Amino acid sequence: MTDGLFFDSGFEALTGHSPMPWQRRLFAELHTGRIPDALDLPTGLGKTSVMAIWLLALAAQAAAGRPSLPRRLVYVVDRRTVVDQATDTAERMRKAVLSAAPDAATRLVRDALRSLCVAPDETPLAISTLRGEHADNREWQADPARPGIVVGTVDMIGSRLLFSGYGVSRGMRPFHAGLIGHDTLLVLDEAHLSPAFGALVGALATRQAEWREPRPLRLIELSATRRSAAGRVFRLTDEDRAEPEVRARTTAEKILTFESAIGDHRAALAAIVAHARRHHADRKRVVVYLRAPADVQLVAEMLGEDGNEVAILTGTIRGRERDALAESPLFEGFKSVEKRDPPPRTQYLVATSAGEVGIDLDADHMVCDLTTLDSMIQRLGRVNRRGRGAATVHVVEVPRKGKDDTEADARLAATRAALTSLPRRGDGYDASPDALRALADRTDAFAAVPRTVPVTDILLDAWALTRVRDLPGRPPVARWLHGIEAEQPALHVAWREEVSLLGDAAPRAVRALYEKHPILARERLQGPLRAVLGELSKIAKRAGNPQEEDRVPLTAVLIPASGDPIHGYLTDLLDDESPLAEGTLVLPPAAGGLDRLGMLDGAAKMSPAVAYDVADEEPASADSGRDPAPRRTRLRLIVRLDDEQGGWSVRSLGVAGVVLADGIEALSWRDALDEVPGIAHLAQKDALVLSRDGEGEPTTVLVLRGASRSLEVAQDDPAAAAGERTLDDHAADVSAVAEAIVARLGPLIHGDLDSQAIAEAIVLAARHHDLGKNRPAWQADIGNSLRGGRTPWVPLAKSGRRGFASRRSGAYRHEFGSLREAAGIAAIASHPERDLILHLIAAHHGWARPHFNPDQWDIADGVDEEENAAVAAEAMRRSARLQRRFGYWGLAWLESLMRAADYAASRAVPGDVAGASGTMAEESVA
Repeated sequence: MTDGLFFDSGFEALTGHSPMPWQRRLFAELHTGRIPDALDLPTGLGKTSVMAIWLLALAAQAAAGRPSLPRRLVYVVDRRTVVDQATDTAERMRKAVLSAAPDAATRLVRDALRSLCVAPDETPLAISTLRGEHADNREWQADPARPGIVVGTVDMIGSRLLFSGYGVSRGMRPFHAGLIGHDTLLVLDEAHLSPAFGALVGALATRQAEWREPRPLRLIELSATRRSAAGRVFRLTDEDRAEPEVRARTTAEKILTFESAIGDHRAALAAIVAHARRHHADRKRVVVYLRAPADVQLVAEMLGEDGNEVAILTGTIRGRERDALAESPLFEGFKSVEKRDPPPRTQYLVATSAGEVGIDLDADHMVCDLTTLDSMIQRLGRVNRRGRGAATVHVVEVPRKGKDDTEADARLAATRAALTSLPRRGDGYDASPDALRALADRTDAFAAVPRTVPVTDILLDAWALTRVRDLPGRPPVARWLHGIEAEQPALHVAWREEVSLLGDAAPRAVRALYEKHPILARERLQGPLRAVLGELSKIAKRAGNPQEEDRVPLTAVLIPASGDPIHGYLTDLLDDESPLAEGTLVLPPAAGGLDRLGMLDGAAKMSPAVAYDVADEEPASADSGRDPAPRRTRLRLIVRLDDEQGGWSVRSLGVAGVVLADGIEALSWRDALDEVPGIAHLAQKDALVLSRDGEGEPTTVLVLRGASRSLEVAQDDPAAAAGERTLDDHAADVSAVAEAIVARLGPLIHGDLDSQAIAEAIVLAARHHDLGKNRPAWQADIGNSLRGGRTPWVPLAKSGRRGFASRRSGAYRHEFGSLREAAGIAAIASHPERDLILHLIAAHHGWARPHFNPDQWDIADGVDEEENAAVAAEAMRRSARLQRRFGYWGLAWLESLMRAADYAASRAVPGDVAGASGTMAEESVA
């Protein structure tokens, strides 16, 4: 099969439609390794298909035995939309690949992609979302050789890239930085929304290439409103435009008319409503765009007074209500599809900028206020998207509220001037994509570009020292991601019933709670920090101050973007803005603050008509006809001892009034759980004691059930695995997986470095990475005591359970013991990559960046403090040498290859790893 036929048949199978000429051209470029710097394409031509094009180009390279494209595609969209279109697109592609018939083109794609994976029967495309409901499933981390698509926001991707991952532990930050910053094609969708981030990634990619890092980051910017023509830009050719489908979309009839501001702000909104109502009898779909969420609410209420079907979409709506909108027939009707029937009656979607990008909307007509030109072009792309009719677009100039802003007014005036310079068409102006091309140079009408801050070696040095806490000169990374004058950071709000029950719970219990039962997107709403603080202050004022004797103040939990949760009084948590930025504040339902639309309203009191705690709601497709408790994938039970009744009660949180058992006469809360059908299997490790009696016995216990996270367990606990494994067997497992990874990746280094020697270094480090676990105290900590009765006694690497039994070894890090011991092994001492081998051993749980603390030094018999100090000092020097040699992300990527092998072996990766590597013994994977 020729490459062209491979692409055509594969593209149709993955996307459901034939490729356009520009998509064939882009495939040809990627297939030959030419990656453009930007795609400058009109809205409506399917720019998200770049994912399918990359995947097919990589598959074609793999089929030819010459894979060179990056193994990961990271797709960044900096708008929180109602539908995660990029993730949906990726999942549809994977489903098509997995369901391929034996004679289908996608069978060839699947086989080619599987040839790149360590485990050949593994799903050949990893998909992870670092945003939204999908809360990092860690698929993208499991096998660095496997093709993967990661979808995320600027904050989630950018913070990881700068060794400061939001919500990521210090030990895992270099692991994430290595995999995001290397062997990755980063696609920045609607790049005009994130100019500071685009400039940052471009600068880092250039730096990596200049420093000859192993597999430097590549960047493609996608936008219909590019501000500059820098770099190699992929555009439509005349031949592309002549294709009938492209011509229909680029010349789609959109007649734009204006109305100058008349009267005050409310009068202008009334004019918008009046224009929208003109379509009332036409059975059309009308989208209304407004800048402010408050205006969206008011206009929606005014449109709804006539009984019209109205939905609202803002970035400030809680995820649960956004999900409900996404599943509604009204919203489905607004999606861009080949054919659709008119609605039974006219429907209205009223939205802010949250509905401008990232959603394939296709309205029949549009009414909106005036905003900057780049945003107006995005809005115009959501009406008559496929060019199947004639759309009217009416713009009303709504006076801005708040402080005078001369620059903002000037940009709006420039936007009006630009749009009124378009060719006349009918009673207005031609706003088709082809006509809008003439406005590409009107950057005075675009939104202001925030000033950017250069990234220096000093900053990168500080960020890369991930194990140093509170390092002077290491600022938060937000201004490098968004620029100095960017919009305010967001603050997220959620409601959980257990917040009012935490009392004096220890900080580690609170941390464990939100690790085991994290806040999901359906629970959260968000808004600009200052606006959210204004509403929260109303709640705090209504609840009372901690110092007021006659009031019971509200407690809350703050989960910072980076750091451990903080439990305290709401008023105290609101005092300091710095940890609130991009954090999540969890309130008890009694606080109120949520209106019926799912938006934050500080004046709203708790109401039974509003569902506040939705943490454990099942998806709509779940079988709700049976007892929900034993079937829920997430479940929180509060087990409480009633002194008066002398028994235990078991109640499900988040479900009003559901008591699973009451008055159980039992000796302990464990016995109480045993008497409740369907939940006795909830393990003790999932329980958090919230209060105890005077003798230290639990009186209130929170029991949690969450989804299984085998990869997370393997990453977070050096003693845990799918089952018990001896030290020798685990070493064989990890080295075999490491060998398979480097074999599947091909040459790791290009240029004058010895790629084979570096591959050997990774495998040797994997073979010897856990030598330091062979210490009696460490073995006792995992329950493998010399006096434990095992005959013959053998040291274990993995205990098959989480946690340590006694902690008699104190803070000792087994990696340090492994480092000291490995330095004396002849095969390592004589290896040309001795430095790299020893660093990979030291860094395989995120330490050695750059140091180990003295209490973490080796505890082996006969090792004195002087020897330990020498090893520790050299570890720091070695880390600096290697970082200069391989680059910040290059070294982190090499670390990630060995760490991924360790995690894969620990969780017993499914599949025939022996067949993949050719050397792994059959018994190596449990």
